[in-house]
Amino acid sequence: MRVYKKYFYKSIIWQAIGFIWISVLSYIWFGSWINSLSFSIVVLVVSIFMYVIYEKLWDKFFKNRKN
Repeated sequence: MRVYKKYFYKSIIWQAIGFIWISVLSYIWFGSWINSLSFSIVVLVVSIFMYVIYEKLWDKFFKNRKN
């Protein structure tokens, strides 16, 4: 279980970086900081959980394939 906490914390840091980029780019697209930040928060939450699921699946499929 400890390794999953590591994945979760790494995803938080990565998403903080991505949040800045998504916010700026979506501001250019939407032209409104309110819409931009709302969109960015949704993307942030979904991305964190998708990353954790991805890591769990990766471990499941490649756990026994260490050379």
